[in-house]
Amino acid sequence: MADERVVAVKLEQIEQYHGELIEKRESLSRREFLGSTTEQRAVERMFENAIQASADLAQHVATRDFAYDGNTSKEAVRILCEHAVIDDETMMTLVTAIGFRNVLAHEYGRIDPEEVYETLRTGLDVYDSYSRQIAEWVRDSK
Repeated sequence: MADERVVAVKLEQIEQYHGELIEKRESLSRREFLGSTTEQRAVERMFENAIQASADLAQHVATRDFAYDGNTSKEAVRILCEHAVIDDETMMTLVTAIGFRNVLAHEYGRIDPEEVYETLRTGLDVYDSYSRQIAEWVRDSK
């Protein structure tokens, strides 16, 4: 069974990083973002953190509750969907986000600032949805 303390910490981290991303979304114009390497790197790091906390949580729950013994975050997210912890849309969006995180973390030369900005503008809802679904599942599985 998932450790409720681990779940709570990861949910708090997701909320924190999501909030930071929302602040950037509300304060940065496209021109300001694209004109500032510092802002680009800050937003990229916020995304890495939010996605990593989401992936860590998926791995924890999938391992503890569904005997997942793999080591890929994408597969852990899929396991949560298969067991109705999260819905299909959240699963697909998180799997895509994990791929995005991998590019941010490992392939700096291939990062498209336009894609990062577009994700900042349109891709933040998944963190609320994911957190809500995990919290509901924890509550209902007691």
